Amino acid sequence: MTMSGGFAKIVERGGILSMWKGNGTSCLHRFPFSAINFYCYEGVLDILNGSQRLSDEDEDDLNNTQEVSTLSRLVAGGVAGTTACVACYPLDLVRTRITTQFDGKETYRGITDAFAKIVHNEGLMGLYSGLGPTLMVAVPNFSISWVVYGSLKEYALEDELFYNLRKVDIDTGKSKLGFVLTLGCGAVSGIISTLVTFPFDTVRRRMQIQGQHFRPEERVTGINMMRSLLKKDGLKGFYRGLTPEVLKVVPMVGTMFTVYEFLKDKLIT
Repeated sequence: MTMSGGFAKIVERGGILSMWKGNGTSCLHRFPFSAINFYCYEGVLDILNGSQRLSDEDEDDLNNTQEVSTLSRLVAGGVAGTTACVACYPLDLVRTRITTQFDGKETYRGITDAFAKIVHNEGLMGLYSGLGPTLMVAVPNFSISWVVYGSLKEYALEDELFYNLRKVDIDTGKSKLGFVLTLGCGAVSGIISTLVTFPFDTVRRRMQIQGQHFRPEERVTGINMMRSLLKKDGLKGFYRGLTPEVLKVVPMVGTMFTVYEFLKDKLIT
């Protein structure tokens, strides 16, 4: 099915508002998830490099021990992604279940009803169904995203090619990323991390909806899910839906890093 065909079928089945099905749960999930992610990332960087570590704007080409290394970003991104994912996973699961309900055959009437029915039918651990494949997405996704963003930011601040796109802090005289550069670096980091981790994300989504559409004896493990998908659709099956995912990631991750930099600058000063 093409992307335009998918849009048409969704609207045909549930009307234009069905395009925002599960959006309330998504917003509830995104607030704590992003807060935990950014807080843990900065905290782990402080642990690995010291609280007096240099900011990206102050780093240079010298071998300064206070500079944040690529390995530090990789570890901090992985820890932050893991912590945020585990803490907010039940909301992520409920969001996926509500979004994938068939019109006229709804299993859940809302967020509270979904939580209650999942716990009743699948037990408390049912709220963490598919956590393994999700961590296989979250850990490398955030690690790669933070490494790419940090590296691109350093490059944009040092290379004269981007001189006209940078802005200068009037009070300190330091060069900073402008709006366009921040948005661009964030978008590129999102694209790269998505391309690498999307096959695991495909498995994750299928694992999350098993409890909704299949009986307990019909459910399979993540490994068996991957084998079945590979046998049925080949490698291309792991990348089904990649185009709309990238179209979503570009503005989302770009905006996320832009707001992060803006608020970080305002809160520190």
